[in-house]
Amino acid sequence: MENSTLQQLINQTKEALIQAGASNYYQSVFKTLTKQLLLYAEKHDTDSFSMDFGLQFLEDHYSMSSKIKQKKWCAAYSRCINALAEYQRSGNVTLYLVMDKRAYIFPEGFKDSAGAYISHREKIGIIKKSNKIFSLYLERFFAFLKKRNISSLDTLSLKDVLDFMTSLSCYEKPTINHTMRAVRYYLKYCYENGFMGKEMFSKLPNPHYNRQSRLPSSYSADEVTKLLDSIDLGNPCGVRDYAIILLIARLGLRSSDVANLRFSNIDWEKEVIRLTQVKTGNPLELPLLTDVGEAIINYLKNARPKTDSDHVFVRQVPPYTNFNPGAVGALVRVHLQKSGIHLEGKKKGSHTLRHSLASCLLEHEIPLPVISEILGHTTTETTMAYLRIDISELRKCALEVAI
Repeated sequence: MENSTLQQLINQTKEALIQAGASNYYQSVFKTLTKQLLLYAEKHDTDSFSMDFGLQFLEDHYSMSSKIKQKKWCAAYSRCINALAEYQRSGNVTLYLVMDKRAYIFPEGFKDSAGAYISHREKIGIIKKSNKIFSLYLERFFAFLKKRNISSLDTLSLKDVLDFMTSLSCYEKPTINHTMRAVRYYLKYCYENGFMGKEMFSKLPNPHYNRQSRLPSSYSADEVTKLLDSIDLGNPCGVRDYAIILLIARLGLRSSDVANLRFSNIDWEKEVIRLTQVKTGNPLELPLLTDVGEAIINYLKNARPKTDSDHVFVRQVPPYTNFNPGAVGALVRVHLQKSGIHLEGKKKGSHTLRHSLASCLLEHEIPLPVISEILGHTTTETTMAYLRIDISELRKCALEVAI
């Protein structure tokens, strides 16, 4: 695909999007954008495509960076460029639909083995969401094999799998790592359970990425206070958003757990919140802090629309449906941008508030196992990543060395 002209790549990607079931809206945006891309390429005297060229086109033609700041950016434009890059590298495109509504139909030659593998994962206690993601990675692998006319495990070679890994170079390192992990363990299962005769697991590299090299963003206690103070409590949306952000900042809840919070999760009499975490499937119990409880009550009494939904937080406009995790993250980003806090170089999602809580707890010398329990981590190793944000302690160490 890399040797195709830009026009050929556009035509091929367009067909791949149609076959993958892309919506009419997505196809329409792709058609409009690629027309402009062709004109842009002609103006710059080129007939080839690269991801860098595509991103430069978005900046020059659509003023991407300024549109994002003005919150007028159309994410579908980026998806179109990503689709071109993905097809160029792998010969297929992936549609990222809502996980729970996504139906995975594996090719006939791999259907039994892939189905057995996913069932095996379910039996050993791996949660539904994780299996959905693994199914997506396997689907991507099978789509690559289909392009090579490989229709069964019997005809699969080690080179085919290595070529698939090479085709993933258009993705970020974590995605490559997770995708290849799914493929490796699928092939391991297939060999051990008689679905294939060749052992490949030990021969396949595990593409590592240094997760610890990414320093988590965080905000100080004063900045979190400034964020909360900046929220307008004079309108229903502000009252709701204040309660949501307080749950994340004070209790460290994930956006998925806030979106999924139900009335049955709140024990007002015992002043606790009990829930099953969406990400891990593990139970979690947290104290219902006074300010958090008061914010929720204020929302329920004065801002929540009348609806039969059992979710605590709902949309303020009809239909009064519950939030999805992405919407929770979006409202956090909006309020961070409006707060006046210095945001340059920091992430702006709801997860950053979890990092901030971990940092605050650490500063108050809360033991690591307690921090892990509050954040709902299954092991203290996960929490260790948060310890790297204790800049004041790092400075003390630096001063000691300097002396």
